[in-house]
Amino acid sequence: MRFELKNLVFFISFNIFFIVSIAQNSQENIDYMEQKEIELTNDSSYWDNHSVFYFGFNRLRLYNWAAGGMNYSELHGLANLRFDYRHNKFHWNNFINVQFGVIKSSFGNDGLWLKNDDLIELRSKFSRRTNHLWDYSILIDVRTQFTYGYYTEIDRINNNYMDNFLSPIYPIVGLGFDYHASNHLTVDVSPFTVKSTIVKDDSLSKIGVFGLQPGQNYRTEAGLYVNLLYIHDSIFNIKNLHFMSDITLFGNYLESPGNVDLVAEFLTSYHFNDFFSLTFQGWLIYDHDIKIPKYNKNGVDPVYLTRPEGQIDPITGDNNYWIEYSDYLNSNQSFNVQSYYLDINGDNQSLQEDGEWGYKIIKTGPALQFMEYWMLGISFTF
Repeated sequence: MRFELKNLVFFISFNIFFIVSIAQNSQENIDYMEQKEIELTNDSSYWDNHSVFYFGFNRLRLYNWAAGGMNYSELHGLANLRFDYRHNKFHWNNFINVQFGVIKSSFGNDGLWLKNDDLIELRSKFSRRTNHLWDYSILIDVRTQFTYGYYTEIDRINNNYMDNFLSPIYPIVGLGFDYHASNHLTVDVSPFTVKSTIVKDDSLSKIGVFGLQPGQNYRTEAGLYVNLLYIHDSIFNIKNLHFMSDITLFGNYLESPGNVDLVAEFLTSYHFNDFFSLTFQGWLIYDHDIKIPKYNKNGVDPVYLTRPEGQIDPITGDNNYWIEYSDYLNSNQSFNVQSYYLDINGDNQSLQEDGEWGYKIIKTGPALQFMEYWMLGISFTF
């Protein structure tokens, strides 16, 4: 996965510099620079706003259906707002992205609502404009989510949640340079960036998640921040075909500088009319500090830690891959667990309820996260 990630980061970085080099000599760039020179010398103010709102609902119910199938209900909505203000040498750019979706599926009438999308992102950038393509900028970015998230319905029943409101929250403050080649392309390079990870939920911070050690509520990193934002309302000269690409890279100067955090969002929307649209959204996320629990292909059965016969477990310190509850609470390690009963003979594979209470350790590790979403529903664009 590390080799694949390096290739992915290289591919994205190559595309960033390729787009920048092409845009620098385009007619759009020439027109933008001419307009910028005018704005720097007059006393007028300029506002450019673009907002997209979407709401969709899907439902399937089966009653005595001979062919079989699964009941299904889903709600999903997003709001993507951008506000851009320019006055002389002052440039203020704002971006608000709010998304939330829930889903319920079951073979009968029962079923639990689980969220399948949850995001709050606020970004504000202040720039001191120059006569060149590069401006001086200060960037503030905050990303978090609304509510509890679960990997499976079993976790939902056991209230074993993976995140919560403001847990985590990723605030970023960066000082650097802002590149504008046109009204569509913006590249922000901040060599002086502070990124934090904050977990307000004590239950999550107690076990250590999102790169934090058990008991930690926050962590701060210093590094290089690069963001590429490309927006076009009629890409490929196709009217009503909207495209947005938002790619962010962050590298820590001090801790594991070879690891690069990646967050990439791609949004394409075709508007049939003023109210209905077909939208595709994709997310790519990689953070070396986030340990993702491993599950089998069915998405339900966990993959547990294993080791060669006779070796000491590095976490528990014994020859079993289970730990007692007291050891789990007192451990300074960060890992996910699943409760179960051991039988009297200590057989790890048995789940009888006449034995000692213990925990199996679920295998975790960094992984490339990917989400794709197709939406056909009501959409408003301003």
